[in-house]
Amino acid sequence: MKKIRVILLVLVFFIMSICSVYATEGEVSQGADAQNTENAQNEELVMQQEKIVDTIGKVIKVEEVREVVTGTVTDKVQQVTIEIVEGDYIGEEYTTDYILSYDIDGKILAYELDVGDKVTVQITEDPQGNVIATVQDVARSNYIIGMFIVFLLSIVLIAGKQGVKAIIGLILTIVLIYFIMVKGIFKGDNAIISSIVTSMLVIIGTFIVIGGLNKKIITAAIGTLGGVVSAGLMALIFNHIAKMSGACEDAIQLSINMSTINFNFRDLLFAGIIVSALGACMDVGMSIASSLDEIKIKNPEITWLELLKSGMNIGRDVIGTMTNTLILAYVGGSLTLILLFMACDMNIIEILNKETIAEQIISAIAGSMGVVYTVPITSFIYASLNKDRTVYKKSSDNKLDGKRSLKI
Repeated sequence: MKKIRVILLVLVFFIMSICSVYATEGEVSQGADAQNTENAQNEELVMQQEKIVDTIGKVIKVEEVREVVTGTVTDKVQQVTIEIVEGDYIGEEYTTDYILSYDIDGKILAYELDVGDKVTVQITEDPQGNVIATVQDVARSNYIIGMFIVFLLSIVLIAGKQGVKAIIGLILTIVLIYFIMVKGIFKGDNAIISSIVTSMLVIIGTFIVIGGLNKKIITAAIGTLGGVVSAGLMALIFNHIAKMSGACEDAIQLSINMSTINFNFRDLLFAGIIVSALGACMDVGMSIASSLDEIKIKNPEITWLELLKSGMNIGRDVIGTMTNTLILAYVGGSLTLILLFMACDMNIIEILNKETIAEQIISAIAGSMGVVYTVPITSFIYASLNKDRTVYKKSSDNKLDGKRSLKI
């Protein structure tokens, strides 16, 4: 146990050092405060003039899609009648136009609405009491929740009791990420520190829920954390060299509407890479630790060096599939943008120079490097914790002789 304590102390010191190096204090100038105050006052004046409410409605009647020409722009529009099902205007019915065109050329179209569909609605009421209802989009939250429930049931059906543990670990992960990292960053906490602390808690909590507290779990946790930190360091280095701002098109568009909140997008890019690499590193760390644990049980006399070599051999096979998993995930997320850039007659070099694409590529490579480094770290930690040629069994095979195996 002394070895474990020493390794944990060194790892904590290493992480604290990284946090202290890369931690940045958010500074808000007096000019920005004055601007924010002015914006808040303007918003208050607007609210005094008109009442704006976001709510949910249900489609009760639909018309055929028609084209509406406004100047040089032609939109495809569907007239719908909706009934408000939530909030102050519940039970009220409004007839409004739902614009299907996402772009001015009408190349990207939304799905037509059907009777019974639930939609998000923005209701605007002026001081004279005139009300305008605008259909914003389809209300998808219930479908997402339903899919998540099917996913959880599938886990229990296939994995049984172990699946229940997996669900507990998943819920714990979601809770930690949302309440510590997301809420913390939103309140102004440093994104780099928040992501590292959250990763530590997710790794420790999930592994303990799944496998308890033993050398295998400790090894997997340390190896995973080492891989995640490695991915973060690679991301920081190459994001700095490539001068990445971390602000994609969506972030730029949304930031225009922010008047009181400022985010450090470079730190957010780091946090995103950490979270993206976390799952893959946990998978690799646990796979290698479990494999070495079985080898140790079957062959208690195996040497430290042989354990290390076995871990590296197992890791080489795992690396091939897990790196593909991360690369393919990022490619899938950028596929639409890549095709749109190609449609604009941009060559591969021009596409790579686009920050949105470069950000995805650097994130994918950094995450994959985290997976790669998880292999030697996990193998080395497990071999170090099991140097002694001790019989390592979960239950005794010598019960008939009245003997008991030494359990570590």
